[in-house]
Amino acid sequence: MSMHTKANKGFTLIEMLVAISIFAIVIIIAIGALLNLARASDRSQAVLTAINNLDFAMEQMSRTMRVGTKFFCSDGVHPVSAQTRNCSYSQRKSAVSFTDQDGRRLVYRLNPSTQALERENLSEVPKRTFAITAPEIKVERLSFAVLGSLPNDNMQPKISINIKARTAIPELKDEDQVSFNLQTTISQRGFDI
Repeated sequence: MSMHTKANKGFTLIEMLVAISIFAIVIIIAIGALLNLARASDRSQAVLTAINNLDFAMEQMSRTMRVGTKFFCSDGVHPVSAQTRNCSYSQRKSAVSFTDQDGRRLVYRLNPSTQALERENLSEVPKRTFAITAPEIKVERLSFAVLGSLPNDNMQPKISINIKARTAIPELKDEDQVSFNLQTTISQRGFDI
């Protein structure tokens, strides 16, 4: 009888196979969840980087315009001179030019073919234009509203910028791309002359 009870202690082959199978299933599920978490982290990091780039571009435009003068709102040609033109909120235009604190005539606008925000220096010959947003950002709409830029209107110039954009990160699927809107209003720091 003592030999028979010793042989029954331990696991059978079937019990071992069931335990290993359950362990393998748990490990596979855990690894899948870990991989999904890593993918989600990469996706959110890429989106955050793209949004930070657009935020930086908006801040650069705001800082430069805040100390600028002679604002000219238009969808087309911008003067090299100090001409001014308002555009109301209902007339929102896709570009604005102004004279910066160093006396250069600058234009901020949307390039519809590349969907990038561009900055052009009209004071240089040849005129230099460069994108201020990364290729991972596609700007769908850019609009400016300028009030108080006309001489002797007794108003401090105020510029509103509205941007609608979408991420275009190559590693992400289309449904994982993020759309967002940014808006800011800037008033000229110096007195209107």
